[in-house]
Amino acid sequence: MNRLVRAELMKLRTVRSLLWVTLGMVALVGISVISVVASSGVIENAGDDRSVARIASIAVVFSLILGIIVMGAEGTHGTITQTFLVAPVRERVVAAKAVVGVALGVALGVFAEALTLLVAVPGASLSVHNARYVLVGVPIACAAAGALGVGFGALYHRQGPAIVVALLWLLIAESVLAIGLHDKVRYLPGHVFAATVAGTRGSSSSDLVGAWSGAAGAALYAVGFLAAGTALLSRRDV
Repeated sequence: MNRLVRAELMKLRTVRSLLWVTLGMVALVGISVISVVASSGVIENAGDDRSVARIASIAVVFSLILGIIVMGAEGTHGTITQTFLVAPVRERVVAAKAVVGVALGVALGVFAEALTLLVAVPGASLSVHNARYVLVGVPIACAAAGALGVGFGALYHRQGPAIVVALLWLLIAESVLAIGLHDKVRYLPGHVFAATVAGTRGSSSSDLVGAWSGAAGAALYAVGFLAAGTALLSRRDV
């Protein structure tokens, strides 16, 4: 397993996907936090602290995309054949990619938080204490998103369609489903991950569960997609 994980990390070091994903996240987080600091001035209450800290949750989306790339890029470029020739047990390959997806997700989440704090603490007097649950929730959500992305990439076997479907679900589908599901929308993936980074231990609103329930739900979604992706990939011809 260690060799497979090292091989996956080497693959990422030899392509530019990780660089572009990281740069895109840095740009969005940086622009967002600078605009908030420039327009709002000093933060006045704990709710504002959490709102500003939640800017770092942009990393969750990029962790999902990166997880999809870790798995789906090999299907897109046809290199998955060589990978399975070297490591025929496909479950081990998916597990190694999931470990890498989790590790990179945590790294992106911590990086986004560091950038947010670097700008917001001196620029707007952000209280780390008030935002502590957000700062804990972001890496957890990023880790789960990275693993979920690997499973989603395994389901689609291609990075392009998987990324498009994931973004359409997050940006459009859940908002449409909310009309009919009402308060049950809180159990859908996007809302579960949003609850994880919300920074409130109890239910913060009618459409979000508590942070710890969200973290548990995000982990279950990640495991579920990994299991489904692994099962489909083990039965698919390369």
